[in-house]
Amino acid sequence: MADEQRRLPGIGEGIRAGIGILTAFKEAIEETIQEAVDRGEMRPERAREAMQGAMSRAQGAYDDFRERLDTVPRKEYDELRRELEELRLRVSALEDQARRGESPDASGIIIEPA
Repeated sequence: MADEQRRLPGIGEGIRAGIGILTAFKEAIEETIQEAVDRGEMRPERAREAMQGAMSRAQGAYDDFRERLDTVPRKEYDELRRELEELRLRVSALEDQARRGESPDASGIIIEPA
C-alpha cells in the first residue's frame, strides 16, 4: 500500500504539470498576439478571435487528456481502499481458521448473484 500512496501524488503532479503547460502556452499565445497587434499586423478584434480559438482548442486537448487518464475521485478511491482492506482482513481470518482445521465462520458472508 505504501507504493500505491507514493504513486497517487504522481497523478496529481502530472495534472498540475499539464495545467502549468497550458498556462505557459496561453501566456505565449497572448504575447505573440499582442506583439502582432502592436506591430499593426493584426486587428484587435482578430486577435481576440485567435486567442479564443486557441484557448478553446487547448481546453479541448486538456479535457481529452484528463479523460484518457481515467481518474477516480479521491473519495471513491478511499472507499475502495477501505473495502479492500476489510476484505483482506476477512480472507486472512478465514485462512487462519482453515490452517487450524476449524470450520470457517460464515456469519457476515453475503454472496450476491453475479
